[in-house]
Amino acid sequence: MSIQGSRGMVSAMVTFAQFDVLVVGAGGHAKVCLEALSDSGFRVVGCLNAGGEPVAGVQCEVVGRDVDLAAIAAERGVTNVFVAIGDNHARAAVSQRAVAAGLTLVNAVSRFAMVSGGATLGRGVAVLAGAVVNTSAAIGDGVIVNTRSSVDHDSWISDFAHVAVGVSLAGGVVIGAHTLVGVGASVAPGVHVGADVVVGAGAVVVRDVADGLTVVGVPARPLVR
Repeated sequence: MSIQGSRGMVSAMVTFAQFDVLVVGAGGHAKVCLEALSDSGFRVVGCLNAGGEPVAGVQCEVVGRDVDLAAIAAERGVTNVFVAIGDNHARAAVSQRAVAAGLTLVNAVSRFAMVSGGATLGRGVAVLAGAVVNTSAAIGDGVIVNTRSSVDHDSWISDFAHVAVGVSLAGGVVIGAHTLVGVGASVAPGVHVGADVVVGAGAVVVRDVADGLTVVGVPARPLVR
């Protein structure tokens, strides 16, 4: 499920007729994604979570456990799935299991987001309200482009990364797989941030970051534990 050469990559301007979709996840992130799925033309027929138990405040019926996704999808005749789990590695694991079961990962794009027709999105992507994805940006599978974040031209966000609320990525930035760019952080033009990195909230990243590091501060530096 790599962004490179992925057959799953589609034009950001693709729109959908209304299709049924199952959602894996029933927490706060799922709340926001449910609205974006509706904006994208999907009808949510149920949510799944770890225990299969109802969750107060989520406008979606919990219809089973996430481990039973394939069986529930077959029972209900649904082939579309959206994984609304905030944790990057957990989202990746469930998404990969869904694909292995022959299910299709769909995108949740808010009507209040702006996605350039010259950008590309993978599968299972969330682009939430107020987010901007500019031309020639490439977004990998399972990426979250969260509320009011911006991804500028020619940037590349690898699979199952999370660009959190209010993040600014300048042009030509590369974000590695499973990386979290924390709330309100900024990444300077052309900077490469590795895989499995945590960029702290409000950090300003002006130099490349190696895989697996946590960086914080202005300018961002590796966290000393």
